[in-house]
Amino acid sequence: MTENLDAYKSAYTPQFPYHHDEELLLQAYSGKIVSRLGNLRGLRLLSLGIGGQTVSATLRTTLAIDEYHIVEGSGDIIAAYREATSPPGNVIIHHDRFETIVLDGRFDAIEMGFVLEHVDDPALVLRRFRQFLKADGTLFTAVPNARSLHRMLGHAAGMLTDLYALSPSDRELGHKRYFDAQTFEETVSTAGYTVIQRDGLVLKPLATAQLQSLDFPPAIERALIEVGYSLPDICNGIMLTAKPA
Repeated sequence: MTENLDAYKSAYTPQFPYHHDEELLLQAYSGKIVSRLGNLRGLRLLSLGIGGQTVSATLRTTLAIDEYHIVEGSGDIIAAYREATSPPGNVIIHHDRFETIVLDGRFDAIEMGFVLEHVDDPALVLRRFRQFLKADGTLFTAVPNARSLHRMLGHAAGMLTDLYALSPSDRELGHKRYFDAQTFEETVSTAGYTVIQRDGLVLKPLATAQLQSLDFPPAIERALIEVGYSLPDICNGIMLTAKPA
């Protein structure tokens, strides 16, 4: 039976308990993409998924894009995106699934941030979209990290029995698995890419409730993003930049 992707739309609203965590990850991820593509012009760019709109909004308004294609499986999320942004004509939205979409032409860059933990077969998705990437194009992809510092501390303290187990909140988001730095890079490499850079996304030292009680100012949150880029093995998320092999 085909999965109902509209069922996960509530996880992309501010009411979701981990919404702020997700926003920090997406800010860190999209910021790194902008830093790597910001000098290029006339980009043909492809995003997998809309989610909470943070990444698509950042890329659309910051980069010099001729065509921006977005593949999204949830009709409800597409409708919310259109209502919130009234996207310009160079934004083309495809209501389709990653496993079945067929696209014309190839792209300078494809981003699939926080996608591979959701799909049934990550290697299949990676291989399929490699055919839509130019020979000198760039893949950006990111996933949550099973071995984030806060998870390892929780495990050592006896509060988390299995680093790779999915929580109820993970399932509410539609997560199907956890990666760590090694398994993530192996999955991307065996699907036909050469990884050229690995970055950490947000150094998260404590659990969400503990961090919320500390009420960090924005400067500390920015520091957790900046410091995290150089610590991919223990950050809340892992980002890979890759080229077709």
